[in-house]
Amino acid sequence: MEQIVLIGYGGHAKSVADCIERSKQYEIIGYTDLEPHKSPYSYLGTDDVLNEYFLNGVRNAVIGIGYMGIGEVRKKVYENLKSIGYSLPVISDPSAIISKTAQIGEGTFIGKSAIINAEANIGKMVIINTKSIVEHECVVDNYAHVAVAAVLCGLVYVGEHALIGANATVIQGRKVDTHQIVPAGSTIR
Repeated sequence: MEQIVLIGYGGHAKSVADCIERSKQYEIIGYTDLEPHKSPYSYLGTDDVLNEYFLNGVRNAVIGIGYMGIGEVRKKVYENLKSIGYSLPVISDPSAIISKTAQIGEGTFIGKSAIINAEANIGKMVIINTKSIVEHECVVDNYAHVAVAAVLCGLVYVGEHALIGANATVIQGRKVDTHQIVPAGSTIR
């Protein structure tokens, strides 16, 4: 089983780690963060140790930092990991349903019971959270976050770093601009 290092250990990281464990694709060797947290995983240190682990043969990393209005942080961490040489695999829960015709970019996380339908195009480092639905032919650009139980009807475009809040719905054919936040529970018609 290939090894993977978890970057950050807050709430989102716990969901990501759970999906990794459930899929049995990777062995989590530990996590990096600014300080240690109560965790079943080893605290490896700050991100300064990532070069060392890469040189010692760990080739995979996953970013456990959630959106929290700071999508740019995820981008900086991603760029640092890529400059070291890490691969950032797509992490999807075994309960997620992903169409064979969907395209999913590297480092994307797909949570429990999420659905990504036919010909959807998901960029890199996207979060498709628990029970979210991304319908046919939607485009979700890099670093965007589709929160818990959000629904994107067909042909929706979501720009880079945008956030679709929990239980929000975006009706078919609409566009959500770069950095735009769609509030939780709202409907974009």
